[in-house]
Amino acid sequence: MHRPATSRLLTALLLAVAIPAGARAASPPPASAHARPNLLLLLADDLGYADLGCYGNTFNETPHLDRLAREGMRFTQFYAGPVCSPTRANLQSGQNQARFGITQHIPGHRRPYARLIDPVVPSHLPLEVVTFAECLRDAGYATGYFGKWHLGGAGYGPQDQGWATTLEFQGNTLGGRLPGESPDRRSAEFMAEKAEAFLEAHRDRPFVLQLSYFAVHIPLSTTADLLAKYQARKPMPGYPSRPEYAGLLEELDRSVGRVVAAVDRLGLGDRTLILFLSDNGGLEHEQSGRIVTSNAPLRGEKGTLYEGGIRIPAIARWPGTVPAGAT
Repeated sequence: MHRPATSRLLTALLLAVAIPAGARAASPPPASAHARPNLLLLLADDLGYADLGCYGNTFNETPHLDRLAREGMRFTQFYAGPVCSPTRANLQSGQNQARFGITQHIPGHRRPYARLIDPVVPSHLPLEVVTFAECLRDAGYATGYFGKWHLGGAGYGPQDQGWATTLEFQGNTLGGRLPGESPDRRSAEFMAEKAEAFLEAHRDRPFVLQLSYFAVHIPLSTTADLLAKYQARKPMPGYPSRPEYAGLLEELDRSVGRVVAAVDRLGLGDRTLILFLSDNGGLEHEQSGRIVTSNAPLRGEKGTLYEGGIRIPAIARWPGTVPAGAT
């Protein structure tokens, strides 16, 4: 059985970054370690293979992600788990998520009426699992994690797994979850703001920053101007062309563009590996049956092991190391 692309990617990353620095170092590395590469990991939620402009979509506008693909490598056979928690466990650990029994989203399904009994899913990623954040932290890296975690509640959050600076929340708006912030504040914009502050604060030392967006997960919502923009647009043949989805995706794209611009503005571009991924394939249908997106020509959607459920959009940029415009 093939290892997921996310496992192989993380293994390669740690070989390139942590081992030269001496993973599990007893003390912070010397100043020369500042030349070591940074990692910026951008994780979308439920983004399908056919949703981005650089993958052929002509309805959704994703100029910043399209530019990232032009400046780096666009993957065409990158695989993840069919739902979020398995992929997230895989990313954090570099191991196959089945080792921990996380084969479904946490906390899993409880459907005693179903003909097929669902297995019991652990409530968290075990603390004894060594995460890549712990490896990089011990190698002298600043570590930051903002957004959706979905690998356990209190006592099992990102702050318990090697991430020093954390802000954990879910939703396409802040929804009153963060004191002092408007409940209507758009979360993708908010995450860009927090990322800029982190990058500024840690510009002079190696860092790893993960932004785990809630977009484009349901329930769908977007700003009034973006909704009107896509309502007035001609649909793309063979694609649902749903305005709420397109607007939410553009919010995600703008956030990514803002964070990447901050990396470049601070002079960190040539020593920062930027990875953009989705946690699983696109969700084609809401529970109500309403169409969300389409993974065509791939078969299936989120929650299935068909290509549409596990093949994801993935982009890597590292000027001077990852060739521009490659696939």
